[in-house]
Amino acid sequence: MDFKPQIYFIDLDGTTLDLPKSKSKISRKNVEAIKKINKTKPVVFSTGRSNSAFVMDLLKETNSPYAICQNGGVIVDANNNILVKYEIQKDDAVQIIKLLENEKMLYIFNSGNVIYGSKAKLKFISIWARKYEKRSYDEKNQITNCTKILTFGKTKKGIKELKNILLKEFINIAVQIVSKGYALEITNFNATKGKGDSYICKLLNIPTSKAVHIGDSGNDSETINYLGAFICMGNGLKEIRNNASLVGPKFKKAGLAKLFEILEK
Repeated sequence: MDFKPQIYFIDLDGTTLDLPKSKSKISRKNVEAIKKINKTKPVVFSTGRSNSAFVMDLLKETNSPYAICQNGGVIVDANNNILVKYEIQKDDAVQIIKLLENEKMLYIFNSGNVIYGSKAKLKFISIWARKYEKRSYDEKNQITNCTKILTFGKTKKGIKELKNILLKEFINIAVQIVSKGYALEITNFNATKGKGDSYICKLLNIPTSKAVHIGDSGNDSETINYLGAFICMGNGLKEIRNNASLVGPKFKKAGLAKLFEILEK
């Protein structure tokens, strides 16, 4: 990297939240590192998560000014005022869900707490998903506009094939591979981290060429087409690391704080 960053965009899961099994999800080292940088330049959250109480509390704790949520589907300030909202329209959402159900996929709307799936698949749900309420396809509410659909339930190869099918069938959506290749995040075409990051740069009058995005997944790596640099955490998939401007430490044990030390020397 041949420039000094004027703004950082940071992913949360697999990047910032280095204590995923704890209640706080994040170490004090990472919190303090973000707060320190926020004194001189903005550190903006850029996440697939929603603008939930947890995200907003962390935003305030770290003195961060903005959060790009749902991969750019919702952008908020520190007071949770919505600046931007891009949704998948109802007609598209209905057809996408129909396709996912034909493929026997599990899915979650808007980073919610309910997983929908076939009764057979719900029985064998993985450990991380056990905190979610489980409902069969026929128990879902009427589908409306939504900001994000997370879907999983295939092999890595199957997920790649499903991504191609979705992009062929629907022209108004963006699809990113996440969760180490085992899930897809489906959003409005305009809702990507790259576009969300660019929006904040324009808002703050900072050149995108002086912006850095830090993350570990496919929804992070596409930011390289929009910003000065994309840094992949050491725990990212090999193909994501290969696309990065720089590879940082693994995210656990305050990896983000260590990376900031290197970048801010």
